[in-house]
Amino acid sequence: MRRSRRLVGTVGLLILALVVAAVLAYQAWDAARSQRRTAESTLHDYAKLADWQLTQQSKNALLTQVVTSLVSQASHVNPDSLARTVLEPVEVEDIARQMVSWCDCLSGVRYFFRYDWKDGTFRTTETDLPDADLAWVRDTMVSYTKALPPLRDRNILAFGSPDGRYGPLKNLAVILTNDSYAMLFGERNRHPVLIVFVVARDINRGLPVEVYGYVTDPTPFLAPTFANIRGKPGKAGSLLPESLIGKLSVDSILSISVTTVSGVEVYKSPGWAALTYSAADTIEPNFGRLIMRVSVNKEFADKLVVGGLPASRLPMVIALFLIAAGLLTVALLQLRRQQELARLRTEFVSGVSHELRTPLAQIRLFAELLHMGKLRSEEERGRSAGIIDQEARRLTYLVENVLNFSRAEKGTNRISPAPAELDHEIADVLELFAPLARARRMSVSSELNANAVVAVDRDALRQILLNLLDNAVKYGPAGQTILVTSEIVGDRTRISVEDQGPGIPHTDRMRVWEPYVRLNRDVESATGGSGIGLSVVRELVTLHGGRTRAEGAPSGGARVVIELPLTQPDSNEPSNEPSPPGPNVQLKAVP
Repeated sequence: MRRSRRLVGTVGLLILALVVAAVLAYQAWDAARSQRRTAESTLHDYAKLADWQLTQQSKNALLTQVVTSLVSQASHVNPDSLARTVLEPVEVEDIARQMVSWCDCLSGVRYFFRYDWKDGTFRTTETDLPDADLAWVRDTMVSYTKALPPLRDRNILAFGSPDGRYGPLKNLAVILTNDSYAMLFGERNRHPVLIVFVVARDINRGLPVEVYGYVTDPTPFLAPTFANIRGKPGKAGSLLPESLIGKLSVDSILSISVTTVSGVEVYKSPGWAALTYSAADTIEPNFGRLIMRVSVNKEFADKLVVGGLPASRLPMVIALFLIAAGLLTVALLQLRRQQELARLRTEFVSGVSHELRTPLAQIRLFAELLHMGKLRSEEERGRSAGIIDQEARRLTYLVENVLNFSRAEKGTNRISPAPAELDHEIADVLELFAPLARARRMSVSSELNANAVVAVDRDALRQILLNLLDNAVKYGPAGQTILVTSEIVGDRTRISVEDQGPGIPHTDRMRVWEPYVRLNRDVESATGGSGIGLSVVRELVTLHGGRTRAEGAPSGGARVVIELPLTQPDSNEPSNEPSPPGPNVQLKAVP
């Protein structure tokens, strides 16, 4: 009962250890997942910061390009003297190209235009343009201008400079606000088109007067701006702090993509990365509602996060949990094995005790009879002395069996082989075993035809044969005849011991050679046994370089076979005459 409670307690502790290991593994995985989420959130924040910087800088840069190219022309408009102050499209173009000569943003311009709001005249630098294209540009521009909010604060702006360097200082006759400068996207003939213009409104009434602008391909106009914002190769850009990206090129860390609301891509930076850590924003209508996307290259994400981007701990956590589960399984198997060994040890001690008790009881009984003089005739005293000698030999055999098994378990069993006539040695063992056979009312028959010299340890061979004969007697019926045979088969001698008992089931013929193993039918019966006899036989035969096996006998009983290698004759020694055939011993039961 105490052992059972101890086992249950041990198993409970092992299961608790597995549960704790699982909880710790989950916590480690959850902590790693949380850390990774935090790191990924940081990268998304970096992408948002870069996208915000891109949006702000893009608006400023694009507004600068539009203002620089068109503000001079629009600021000269005077509603009170339009005929003298308005410019033709060619003049608008000349001034614009002079003002933005520092960049190549006007290389894709198709034509410049001027629109008179009062009479609706639309003039361009190109005369052979399709009417549909002209109408589309005009209608787009007019629709945007009509949607402008009414002017409220009509602050008068001055034009020129106090020192007269850029002309005399005078007040403008028109109002130019930030929403007066517009970039509108469209598509003509499946190609994206960008309309850039500025609206000059009357300072007194707030109504549009003149519109100057140009139609251009989007990419040439936008690319210089975004390339300048992104930064030149090999140098840090301005989208992320230089202290964060260090000496890395911004191209290797950030990717930029610009598309219209309709999904037309107008710019993409070299080496565009996937949108793993990205952010997007849409700028105001007067900038064409451009959608700005910035993506952090995940290959360089580790360099932007302190300690690097944490790798997934799931494989390691699973591996640790499997190791813990494996250790628990091994521990449970070891506990089961320990319980099995404890049971086998108990059965072994019980079996050995039972086997030792029987000869000891016989020796003690007849010794007391002799000592007390209760045996009156010489025949009775001689018979008692014979029984004492017989049981003492049996006791010696049992003790030697246990000692051989103990040495085999420790790996210290040794033999001293010497050439011997096999059949003669077998006959001696059968003669020694005769009293035990007679006591069980059994007979032993032999067919010894080996007629060979074998290198064996005589004591070991005697122990082997006694074990096989004892098994045959123990598990066979009373009155049976045990058959012992020997013969030469190839380069080996074969010895077999056959009984007339129930035999060994085919599935157990390999298992019976293992220590402590007894068949279920024998455990449940009253037949004694320690379960080490055949284990000792296999150990001793193996030390001789031999083999063992169990098989069925023609009589239905069990046949145990051992094979020992023949002694190789020395060619330098004179050959001896062959020995006479070994004796055939017939031991009959004594009634």
